[in-house]
Order: sequence, then structure tokens, then C-alpha cells
Amino acid sequence: MGREYFSIPEAAARLGLSRIAVFKRVKKGQLEALRFGRNWAVPAAALEKAAAPEEKIPPQRTVPPPPRKAVPAPAPATESSSAPAPDSEMDSMGWD
Repeated sequence: MGREYFSIPEAAARLGLSRIAVFKRVKKGQLEALRFGRNWAVPAAALEKAAAPEEKIPPQRTVPPPPRKAVPAPAPATESSSAPAPDSEMDSMGWD
């Protein structure tokens, strides 16, 4: 590569990622980098290591979600349940 260190935007261009993705990898410790004030320097060796395909990690199997259970439909409203209570019942409840 010729250079020893690359900035985050340069590293992103070389890895084919966004600046934010590279910065997140640095913050998580997945990509080695040195901090100089507000700037970061990514060693060329770390870029070569990150660009190499990782054969050690097997692909994750996805497990299908469990089947959805049928939800019973609500019972239709009957006239007696939706009718207002008679005045005598309301008086006994303390309503004015």
C-alpha cells in the first residue's frame, strides 16, 4: 500500500464501507486505530487484516419464527349487553 497509516475516510474508501461504519468498528475494537487529538489513524496492516475474508466464523443459520396462532374473533355484541342500565341501577351505584 505504500503508506503506514490512513485516516478514517481513506480507510473507509479502501474497505468499501462508510466513514461511520469504519468509525463504529474502531470504537467496538474490531479495527485497530490510533487517536491523535480528534483524528484517527488506521494502520495499513489493520486494513489488510480487515479486508481479508474471515473463514473462521461460520455463517449463522437463521431460525424461522414460530407459526402464528389463530386469534379467535370477538363475540358479536348483543343488545342486552350494550343497552344502558336502568335508572334504578344507576341510583344504587351512587350516580347523580
